[in-house]
Amino acid sequence: MQAFPKASPYRASNGGGSGVTRTGVPRPEGRCIRDDQGLFNPLGLTFMWSMQGIQWEWEHYKANIEWARDKRFDFVRPLTEVDWAGNRLLDPQNQPWWPEVLRRLLDVTYENRMRCGVTLRGKGTGVDHMWLAREVARAIADGRTHKVLACEMENEYSNGGDPLEELMDMAREMAAIIPNMLALSTPGDANEAARIHAECQRLGLEIMILHTERNTSDHGWRDVRQAYDFNNFRPLVGADWEGPGPASSVSVNASPLQLAMKRFLAAMCGAPIFVLHTGTGVFGDGQGHPTAGPRPANFWEIDNIDNIVSAIRNIDPLIPEGVSNWTVANTQWEHPNPVAPFQPHHHWEGDHENDDKGRRNNGVNKAYSALAPDGRVVQAPMGVREHALMTASYPLREVTVFDPLSLQPVPGFENRSFNTGETMDLPGGEWNDPMVAYIIHGRR
Repeated sequence: MQAFPKASPYRASNGGGSGVTRTGVPRPEGRCIRDDQGLFNPLGLTFMWSMQGIQWEWEHYKANIEWARDKRFDFVRPLTEVDWAGNRLLDPQNQPWWPEVLRRLLDVTYENRMRCGVTLRGKGTGVDHMWLAREVARAIADGRTHKVLACEMENEYSNGGDPLEELMDMAREMAAIIPNMLALSTPGDANEAARIHAECQRLGLEIMILHTERNTSDHGWRDVRQAYDFNNFRPLVGADWEGPGPASSVSVNASPLQLAMKRFLAAMCGAPIFVLHTGTGVFGDGQGHPTAGPRPANFWEIDNIDNIVSAIRNIDPLIPEGVSNWTVANTQWEHPNPVAPFQPHHHWEGDHENDDKGRRNNGVNKAYSALAPDGRVVQAPMGVREHALMTASYPLREVTVFDPLSLQPVPGFENRSFNTGETMDLPGGEWNDPMVAYIIHGRR
């Protein structure tokens, strides 16, 4: 039985980001991911222009893939087909160099200690979908299955894409050739999500991909709490595949704290796979975007990128081993539902001084939790405004509250015990800047 530490965070598994080459074909274990080195939570980077970069801008591509390696990403997310302009076009059946560059992509990425999370269709060229599925699968089957994390059939199929039936046919074709984990596409609404969830289970596919909503409400904490949605798609492995990030379209989130907490929440809710999505990772051409602003040509030119990557990568020690298989508990749930370890005194939304019941609109934005069968618990109070008075729902011991950026215990909240109804008062941020969050470890 694995115990929580008394005072310091622990690296729960071999965990990814170790700077060594991971081996074996990644595979699901419940909603977790395992390879030859053990359970880990794969951290990825959008790198849609990988094949184009290899073919047309080798030095540019090489510098950026090496940057991703040095930042200890576990995988990158390239496209293998897309109807983009100029040298960003990927037209597999009309570009003679395409088969060789696909293989080179898989090889070079793995030589740089990362795998590929391949999205086959970016849409638009009219490529024969079954041909594409076979060609990508054959390239992987030719000694490269260990170099691939997973394959997605199409990017955002409901956004001007192709019928889901075609994606299902592609997945069947690939499943007959390779053992790698497969996904269909991200849903565009709740009905599509329900259908994809059902079809993946019927076909024996492993992964449920979501591009979570991008919305800056509640000072960006709305972005973060969307990761809770992965709890709704059991038993599939969740993949937080293209959420908000630096220079993402529609809206931007470049907060190291919020992106780190979103990764933690996703893993806690059944999505161990998390992709840092940036505008640079789409085209890599240095051209800005009307809703996203500047998009530098190189990852290292993104404003504050070192702190962003450090936060999302280094949170690994606070993610308990196997947490994606634990039971999620929301605050305010009561028995017979799972019950969160602590109940906050108030949940806030918006900036009104008082809520609709006249109570001061402070406390937490959300404080989701997860419960292990062996008694371990974690909870993530986020968006703490002014303060959060947390009341124990049941007896708890070995409770330590961690700062998710420093990974250090918060002074005064280390290795504590609580009886039912006892409280701790967590300090928060200013009213208009509630950029405070915590990760609580403990045991029932």
